[in-house]
Amino acid sequence: MTDQHCPGFESNKSLNEVKVTCPDCGKVFEVFSDEMEKKTKCPACKAQVDPKTCANT
Repeated sequence: MTDQHCPGFESNKSLNEVKVTCPDCGKVFEVFSDEMEKKTKCPACKAQVDPKTCANT
């Protein structure tokens, strides 16, 4: 066994999960901190969600 990791491990080591609430249906889901600048789709209702404005603090 070695101490090697998958490629990209170091760049992803600092990512955090952020809980987001869909403004349309209220579903709470998680996105990674590096995805906060990108719009995403709610997994429940498929609405476009802006994680920056819908993040739970």
